[in-house]
Amino acid sequence: MSKIGIVIGREYLTRVRKKSFIFLTLLMPVLIVVMIVGIFFLSSIKDKQAKVIVVDDETGEYFPVLKNTGQYSFIEAKGFGDFRKNSDEAVYATLLITDDLLKNPGAITLYSYKQVVNSAETAITSQLNEYLSNKKLDSYQIPDLRRIIKDSKVNLKIKTIKTDASGKEIQTSAEFTSSIGLVFTTLIYMFIFVYGAMVMQGVMEEKTNRIVEVIVSSVKPFDLMMGKIIGIGLVGLTQFAIWAIVVFGVGFSGLFFSGEQGMFQKVSVLFGAVNLVEICFYFILFFIGGYLIYASLFASVGAMVNSQEDTQQYMMPITVPVLFALYAGIFSAQNPDGPLAFWASLVPFTSPIVMMVRVPFGVPWWQMILSVTLLILTVILIVKLAAKIYRVGILMYGKKPTYKEIVKWLKY
Repeated sequence: MSKIGIVIGREYLTRVRKKSFIFLTLLMPVLIVVMIVGIFFLSSIKDKQAKVIVVDDETGEYFPVLKNTGQYSFIEAKGFGDFRKNSDEAVYATLLITDDLLKNPGAITLYSYKQVVNSAETAITSQLNEYLSNKKLDSYQIPDLRRIIKDSKVNLKIKTIKTDASGKEIQTSAEFTSSIGLVFTTLIYMFIFVYGAMVMQGVMEEKTNRIVEVIVSSVKPFDLMMGKIIGIGLVGLTQFAIWAIVVFGVGFSGLFFSGEQGMFQKVSVLFGAVNLVEICFYFILFFIGGYLIYASLFASVGAMVNSQEDTQQYMMPITVPVLFALYAGIFSAQNPDGPLAFWASLVPFTSPIVMMVRVPFGVPWWQMILSVTLLILTVILIVKLAAKIYRVGILMYGKKPTYKEIVKWLKY
């Protein structure tokens, strides 16, 4: 067995046998479900006491329109004085209306000593807008005008059909296709950061403990670096594979045995509309390419520094492209063939994340070949450069190197 294989096996088995790995792998799906349920539960809890909004209506027309809600209570301004000069903690805000809102829509102002939340504005505008709309409709004096407008509304639902080269028609969903791309994009983004940081931490631990001085006496620095990168990458793949099996298994089992056969068939049709085999193939390809690029950079950072605090200086050039790629991918989901998506899916430092948004929608073959070729060439280049930094850095102690010194290392 080659030495790099021994390092891969050591890194993989050491980490998957840890109780923390087993515990986190089994507990993470539960934590995600609890977090989602907790967010919905907490967001549904309303204040026990409604916030008071004092209404100073100089027209006398609009105060009766404002009805109390569960969150807000509307009270006439009599007895409260000028809220702009009198701070009363019992009052959340004061609404001032000075003129006919149909003639002068700007004659309404909300005063508060705190920043007013959006729900307060909505509670006011929704009621007044409905009243003003009905008043304006009545001014036209057209019989049954409201019924005519209601009957004229049409709720149009478009069925989207995709045809393949043979002419076969397949029902699709733009929302579902975008969601598939965003899920794979987010997975690559998370994997790069979480397991890339794990590579950096592992290199730093071996360096600070001086274990690496013993290891490099029998293993080449390049083999040691690649063994660590690949081994930790396999740990991440194992974890994600287990989570995917659990999520899809529980999800489809729940739909199948719940008796909601219509929902199960609908989900099956949506998954059948996308080429999951092709998506998974490119996911693995771009996942490996993106992970190798950034894990190599993380490994080189871990070799250059002696403590966690020293990493901040070198992390910024690595973090910025990843964050840019994530936001580019999110915005590209609405326009997968636009200029942002096109160029970001070709640049190797962003293509692993952005390209996965485009793949479910279909990418021209020449763009895919160009993107993959550039990615492979960049992986080779970055791995070689990172190996040079790693080879010198793991045996250097003391102050952290400057960028000028790092350039010298690359020339050794």
